[in-house]
Amino acid sequence: MSQPPHSESNKASAPPRFDRAFIEEHRLLDRYLEGKLPFKGAREFEHWCADHPEYLEEIHLAGRTRASLELLEAAGRPQDLSEPGTPWWRTPWVSIGLGVTALVCAVGFFALLGMNALMHGKLTTARAQLARGTMMPPLSAQELRVAPDHIPGVDQASIMVRRENPVLYTLRIDMSYARQRRFRVSVDKRDQGRVLVINDLAKDSNGDLQVSFNTSALAGGRYDIRIEALPLLGAPIADGWFTMMVR
Repeated sequence: MSQPPHSESNKASAPPRFDRAFIEEHRLLDRYLEGKLPFKGAREFEHWCADHPEYLEEIHLAGRTRASLELLEAAGRPQDLSEPGTPWWRTPWVSIGLGVTALVCAVGFFALLGMNALMHGKLTTARAQLARGTMMPPLSAQELRVAPDHIPGVDQASIMVRRENPVLYTLRIDMSYARQRRFRVSVDKRDQGRVLVINDLAKDSNGDLQVSFNTSALAGGRYDIRIEALPLLGAPIADGWFTMMVR
């Protein structure tokens, strides 16, 4: 019994899908030029034409194409056959712009990082200074003397100190005119409030009250100082006034 021919033999003996008669009968060229062929059919037609370039020469496709372009141009509808322009996102300027943007962002990041480190250092210093206080050790020691006003509001008796270089001042307040021996000294910063009160301060043999202070412990501004005598019986008696300017 004879065997059926192999499938490959059948395929080899099958007639080709495209030939001139098939193309003419089904108007494949016109349909291709009009874009009406399906994708697979168009690719197969292109492959067949690539294998049979003589067919395109026989139908004078190049001349027909040139004539079609001339006709479109004459009709006021010329076709742009130049290479399509490169989209803006593919131009080198986009890459350059992205690189510059990345560089600026990196510089900004490191600048912020440096500022953060600087601020962190300042914060650490401020915390350390707060922990140990704002007062600095004095560089020298000096003595001041003041004779207070006997009437409030006169503002004639005054002293001035500077705080850029810390100084330990010994302030001698002349209270020799007062009969009492013990006093209270109150210090108020003008337009702010009370700063210091020293109770039960006694006069020395010269009739002076002695108060020592470090200028670095004082903030700049004007201070009003009042001295009150402390009798054995009764309320304190205001007995002297003067001002101190700290710069």
